[in-house]
Amino acid sequence: GFGWKAVFLRPNPVRGRILSHPSYEPFWSECERLNVAVAIHEGSHARLPSTGADRFNTRFGLHACSHPMEQMMAMLAFMEGGVLERHPRLRVAFMEAGCGWLPYWLWRLDELEYKNLSWEVKDNLKMKPSEYFRRQCFISLEPGEPYLPQILEFVGEDNLVLGSDYPHMDHEGDMMSELVNLERQLSRRTAQKILWDNPMRLYGLDA
Repeated sequence: GFGWKAVFLRPNPVRGRILSHPSYEPFWSECERLNVAVAIHEGSHARLPSTGADRFNTRFGLHACSHPMEQMMAMLAFMEGGVLERHPRLRVAFMEAGCGWLPYWLWRLDELEYKNLSWEVKDNLKMKPSEYFRRQCFISLEPGEPYLPQILEFVGEDNLVLGSDYPHMDHEGDMMSELVNLERQLSRRTAQKILWDNPMRLYGLDA
């Protein structure tokens, strides 16, 4: 394991294989055994199938689609394909797409798909998708993201970490100001969890 705390993967299919493909099972088993977190991060210009690339040619369109939509499908693959059920100690983080989409996605997976179609995936999903998320997933928020209090009310504060994307184009201002503004928007306890406690759990670090 070389002392690694995390590995980074793309969410895109590779040679037609999504993240729940059986060929990846030994990898998930080893990450779980070594206590290595898996971070999923999308980009817009890899030579891999990417959401929106069959419809849009501008960076505007590709960037808008690829990050959140590929993350949504990656999360679905981990759940629908049974990866989280088979590897209950595997920790997975969905990075660099904000967290505003998460309440809707968990609601849809719970209330529409799982409630009506759980019989179809009963061996892979033995509890609601939101329960798998809260048990072993993390998601990064952007410091200036709107509706954070409402998102926290729905999702809770135990599974969020900070994503700055510094120094890319969507990073504005200096990091210290963003952190101060984040703490002003949230309670000190919640900020402590997002900036320290949750990342420590995600990466398996000792206090």
